[in-house]
Formats: sequence, structure tokens, C-alpha cells
Amino acid sequence: MIYRSVKSGCVRFPNPGDERLRQGASRNFQVFDAMEFLAEVTQHIPNKGQHVIRYFGWYSNKKRRVRKKKKAAAEGKQDIEPEDGNGFLKQRRMNWAALIKKVYEIAPLRCPACGGTMKIVSFIDKCQPEVVEKILRHCGLWEKAESRPPPVKSTVAEPEPYYD
Repeated sequence: MIYRSVKSGCVRFPNPGDERLRQGASRNFQVFDAMEFLAEVTQHIPNKGQHVIRYFGWYSNKKRRVRKKKKAAAEGKQDIEPEDGNGFLKQRRMNWAALIKKVYEIAPLRCPACGGTMKIVSFIDKCQPEVVEKILRHCGLWEKAESRPPPVKSTVAEPEPYYD
């Protein structure tokens, strides 16, 4: 099987140490047997679930953001996402409470005892057990879990295995 490229510059890259590597190949075709051709073509099939769309240059996120800021500046509008991180980003972060209220029908920032508005002081990660222990000790809610004793050995005789 002969695979011919439309462009004359499209050639197969020579093997390392080959003399053609220094000269540069001057052909626009490659001769394959059937199995080699299938092997070459199937290398370009993406794996299941692999991200295949990539944007570079004009369509990249960075270039789109720059164009958006330039357009907003030219029109005299205020930028939607200011550089200092406030504004839109802060509004977007605050929407989690509204989503929880909508899904679970409970206001996460409303005190269940008095109905007042609460604010977030800090987030505690599950990888910080010492912080959790310190807070629970301060509130008087810390209880040290006692270690369990080993299991009691059963006094019931096990049945004989059945062999045929």
C-alpha cells in the first residue's frame, strides 16, 4: 500500500542515525504493508474518555480573555472579572449557598437556633484531625473513642468439610 501526501513537505520522519536525517527526505509518499498502515493510522485514534479538543492561539482561553478585556475597554465598559479577584468571582463563590438552599431546601447560612445570618470563618479539611479535635475540645464535645477488644473466640464447633 502506498500512502501519498498531498503536500510535498509531508514526509515520514527518518529513523535516528539514518543518513536521510541529515539530508532530509525528498519524497511525499510512504510504502506500507497492510498491517503497518493500520498500526500507523490507529495511533491517531484517541483512547476512550481522552480529551481531544484543544484550543491554541486565537481560540485559547487566554487570548479570548485578552480580546474580551480590550473590547470592554474600547466600549468603556467595566471588566466583568477585575484583576483584584473581587466582583464577579466573589459573586460566583457566594452562589453555593443559594444552590444548597435550592437542592436541600435549607439555608446553610441561617442559624437553626435563632434564625440569624451566619458567616463562614474558615474551612476545615478532613486532613486536619488536630484542628477538629481542638475545636471539639473547646466546645466540650470531644470524646476519645475507646479501642475495641479483640473478637471473642466462638465455642460452636465448625462443621466437618464435605468431600465427595
